[in-house]
Amino acid sequence: MRVLLAVVFMIISTPLSGCLEVEEDACPDSNCFPLTSDALNEILSDSSSFDVLAYSQMFERLRVQTTSSSTVQGQFGEVHWSVAKDEANQLRSIETRVTLGTYSMNNEVIEGGETTNIRIGNVWFEGRDRAPKYSDPFEEFAQLSSIDPNGEWPPFGFDTTVISGLEWRITGDETSLQQVASATNSSHTIVLELMGDPPIITSIETYAGDEEQFILTISTGEEVELALLDDLERAPLGFAPDSAFLSEGGVTNWAGSVQSGFATEAYPSELEIHGIIGSDGNASSISSMNLGSGSYNETLGDGTWWEFVWFDQDSDGLVSSGDIYAVRTNATGDLSIAVYDLWADAWTGGPLASRD
Repeated sequence: MRVLLAVVFMIISTPLSGCLEVEEDACPDSNCFPLTSDALNEILSDSSSFDVLAYSQMFERLRVQTTSSSTVQGQFGEVHWSVAKDEANQLRSIETRVTLGTYSMNNEVIEGGETTNIRIGNVWFEGRDRAPKYSDPFEEFAQLSSIDPNGEWPPFGFDTTVISGLEWRITGDETSLQQVASATNSSHTIVLELMGDPPIITSIETYAGDEEQFILTISTGEEVELALLDDLERAPLGFAPDSAFLSEGGVTNWAGSVQSGFATEAYPSELEIHGIIGSDGNASSISSMNLGSGSYNETLGDGTWWEFVWFDQDSDGLVSSGDIYAVRTNATGDLSIAVYDLWADAWTGGPLASRD
């Protein structure tokens, strides 16, 4: 009888113990779907679990967007960045939007080839770069931020370890492999999106009530494909000489160089530097030199003279960072200098630019 009971007990207990083993190993190696809170915390405890540079190496097409907003004493402010790369088309896009109360500034540049697109507000323009060189914008921003940590760069770094250890509520869609996790700490509500297998973080949102919000999103694949627009109005080069001058011995002098970081080069023959007299509606050009000439002297009928010098500092045959200009004249009155872009048929700045 004891033997029979032992056999019966073994028959009954075998499937029960099997069920217990299956339940215990239901998520081997933290591979549950959706993730458990502990499994997500293990991912977040790794400081490299969210790394935009690593994503840039993984994906041929990548867009990272951030929006930081806050309300202080009823005043709303927001800073938005959108940076994208499309290695297949050798193009990249950099967009910024700043909002402060009722004021808003919104610009975007798509570049990588000799033709560029520039958006100011809702209006697109065609630009040019005579020495195009595509580069990964995420690597470039990483280098710039390491050189100048206090600079105004996109806030693409996020330390996931500061949100590790929370109690997460996680849902998932097995078809798309999307998982959404939410948790709350003493000051913020945090919402994460993870995609794929193994999962990677594709969205981070933090909220401190209605007063402070931060949203970061990652997009990849065809939705990030970049392309240039055609038949746009041409935009003048972003180089305008410094308006500061020095007067000595009856001669007025201007001198300076193309600003550091200037990245949309042009041929010198596409630009003219002008000597201008007057201001606002009374301004007029009275002497000029094509930058391709290098130097030029002119004496006008009233006996006044103008002297222009352009020096290609790096001898690259382009208008580029560090190139030097100098203008001298013995003319008197309300004097200034300005650059006219022949390619765009527009002034790059100065008192005559408002007439374009």
